[in-house]
Amino acid sequence: MSAPTNPQSAAPASIEAPEPAPVADGPDSARPAERFSVIPLMALGLSVFALCSAEFALIGLLLDVSSDLHVTVAKAGQLLSAYALAVAVGGPVVTVLTARFAPRPLALTLLGVFAVANVAGALAPGFTMLMGARTVAALTHSTFAAACIMLALRLSPPNRQASAIAWVAGGLGLATVLGGPIGTVIGEQWGWRATFWTVAGAAVLGLVAIVLLVPGGLGGGQQVSVATELRVLGRPQVLWAMGITAVSQTGWFLLYSYITPLLRDLTGFGESAAAGLLFVFGFGGFVGNALGGRLADRSLRGTIAGMLAVLAVMLLVIGASARHAWPTGLAVLLIGAASGALVPPLQAWALGAAGGGSTLVLAANASAFNLGNAAGSWAGSRLLDGGTAVNVLGYVGAAIVLLSLLGALVALRKRRTGAEEAAGAATA
Repeated sequence: MSAPTNPQSAAPASIEAPEPAPVADGPDSARPAERFSVIPLMALGLSVFALCSAEFALIGLLLDVSSDLHVTVAKAGQLLSAYALAVAVGGPVVTVLTARFAPRPLALTLLGVFAVANVAGALAPGFTMLMGARTVAALTHSTFAAACIMLALRLSPPNRQASAIAWVAGGLGLATVLGGPIGTVIGEQWGWRATFWTVAGAAVLGLVAIVLLVPGGLGGGQQVSVATELRVLGRPQVLWAMGITAVSQTGWFLLYSYITPLLRDLTGFGESAAAGLLFVFGFGGFVGNALGGRLADRSLRGTIAGMLAVLAVMLLVIGASARHAWPTGLAVLLIGAASGALVPPLQAWALGAAGGGSTLVLAANASAFNLGNAAGSWAGSRLLDGGTAVNVLGYVGAAIVLLSLLGALVALRKRRTGAEEAAGAATA
């Protein structure tokens, strides 16, 4: 899961806002406030939504893919874990390697590669080619989002930086909560290959929108001191934050990766009802993401702890009541809300621990989300292959989330103690 951002909390007050990147000399170098336009930012946000939705588009179609390609559901689930793992491992590497390229041509190139990869997925005759196409598409994920954020910064005046970032962040957040439901509806109506064609078409539309609506001449990439970024990345609180992100994501995604088989085979929902519940999950995530930033502004520790507790309880509810429609439906809604609400405080924790403005920490935290997605999907497939009932994934996921809750309470207590000691030293 790439790390989506709540638009209302894109630049938390307690975190230093990233400095605007230098722009090239020329007519686009000076951008007074009166020239500020949201049209190119809308093009960037929609392009990010199109690309990042691909990660979750197959969640509701694993049964269809497994049947069509003659593989087990657990093996089909590896399409999710492989994608997330490619984003997690390849994202920071590709971001660093392409840091000196101008963001606009970089974004266009990556979006073109992504579109071609999804066409290859739509035409894939077997599982191996489909896996390869998904992996290539995944490698464009994090770097494309980073390039769009850079373009958003360079398109805006200094007093509108957070508003500009929010458009890109909104695309990431919407992709997380709506990618799965939209992909499921399209796939169930016209087949899972139609989902790939739709994603490829959306990428082409995004590419055209960037060409037509995002101006050129926005400058080259910044020179990055990898050594400095690595030192920041190695700070204990940064590592704690990313660890909690990865472990908590693993816990709930372990069940969510196989939520459609659970809803259809165990709870007894039909295809339409199961797809509808994915939209319920998406709605919960959207609302939770919108509220998470405001709650975290009041209490970062309380928000993280509270949402992790809700996740654990709801996973237990599904484990115990998967054969009953109403408890399962409510649990799906609240898992969506709690997982969405966790995103802003987890990002704020990592960025605050880094001192704000660390590109590598942003990429690494996004990787932590996707590493959790990969680990959850992989663990779920291993358990199912071993004969574990699908509802038992709820119990296992709850135990993992509770582990992350304990870790968060310990780490955030240390964070608060350290801050109090630093404040005392400053006033002494």
